[in-house]
This record gives sequence, structure tokens and C-alpha cells, in this order.
Amino acid sequence: MTNVFGFSTEPKTGGDFLPIIKYDARAGRMFRIDRIDTGNGFESNQVDITDKFSAQVDFEFLETGWIEFTPGSPPAFVLVKWGDPLPGKPPTGKFKHGVRFMVKLASSCADDKPRIREMAGTSNAMLNGIAAVAEQYQRERNANPGKLPVIRLVNTFPVKTGSGSQASTNYHPRFEIVGWAPRGDLVPQPKSANGTAVSTTNGATPPSTGSTHAPAPGQVQQPQQAQQRPASVADDFG
Repeated sequence: MTNVFGFSTEPKTGGDFLPIIKYDARAGRMFRIDRIDTGNGFESNQVDITDKFSAQVDFEFLETGWIEFTPGSPPAFVLVKWGDPLPGKPPTGKFKHGVRFMVKLASSCADDKPRIREMAGTSNAMLNGIAAVAEQYQRERNANPGKLPVIRLVNTFPVKTGSGSQASTNYHPRFEIVGWAPRGDLVPQPKSANGTAVSTTNGATPPSTGSTHAPAPGQVQQPQQAQQRPASVADDFG
């Protein structure tokens, strides 16, 4: 609630968190997560943007290492800049290999919500999809100096693992680079309040990688195809 000065002095419960997007490998869907001020705190609103997902991606400052996602708690990060030696796995917790990077959503994906967001993940499906387009970025970046790639989600496809009671299906995303655009306002961000940094196994202080703030898949037989191509890269990201 606002006071006579026109702003709230209530304790903050999540409004300072950097907005995120996430890929749900079990459903094969991409979601925009919006933080909504209810007047009694902040709630997360999940918006499906799978069929129109397109974004400029800051692979230059991608981080890689270890991430722990715990329901009901902020994620924990032990990350280094892509290309640096990987940090040691933390001795406690359920950390998995993962990556984190910044994106700028196409205007068609953002509606009236913030376009610059953070994406992080540990699922093999998500990592394989990002790895493929990141390798393309490495091959083509020298031909596009001062620019970052704009990618779109082409489709997702099911990959089954295990057998019997241990069988599971995850949906791998396939991305493609549809253009390159100047960095613009997709500048390196102060480390977000979306998680915590954690000490490494050797007791050394890890890189500053986080603030100290604290439809179900159906019987898909064919790849799920994105329905819309993004608007002109120059118009949306130039």
C-alpha cells in the first residue's frame, strides 16, 4: 500500500527479483514468469510463450557451473564465466551442472512486461538445446562484431530415457539463430536477487555469481512446432 509520499514502506517480499523465463523440459514449454504486486506482497504469474518465443541472448556473459533448485527457496549458484575452469561441486546440497544467462525478449513475447530477463537451468534437455545454438554463436560471432544473436524456438521433441518404472520423457528444445543485433540495453546486469552464491568445496570464495538476498505433456508423436516467426530483428532489437 502507498503512503502519503506516494510509495510503499512495506517490507519487500520479492519485487526486487530480476524477472525470469524458464523452460519446463517435462512439458516442452517456455514460460515467462511475471512478479505481480497484489498489495499484500508479490506473486508469480506463469505465462506460456512457447509458440512465439524469440529473444536476443547474451552468450558473451553466459555463466556455467553448479545450480541447486529447491522448491520454496531461492536457487543457489556456483558459477563462472563461460570458458573459465569450472568450479568444484559444493559439498552439500543437490547441485547439478547448469547455466545462467540474460536475454531480451521480443516485444511479442513480453506484452507490457519487462523484456530483459534471466534464464537458468539444469535439465539435460534444456542444456542440450542451448548448447547447440551456443556453438553456432561461437562459429558466427567473429562475423558479427558488436552484436548478439537473436534466437527463436523452432520446436520441441520427446526423448525417452530409462525403462519400466524408471522410464521418463523429456522434451528437448531446438533453437535457431534468426539474426544478430547490437547489444543495446541488454547490458551486463548486477548479479540478480534470484538466488544465492555458495562456497566451493575447497573453501575458496567463488566468483560473485548471485546476490546475497536471500500443459502437462500429451501423447506427442511429432515435434511441437512454434507457430510464429519473430518480427524483423532490426525493428525489434536494432
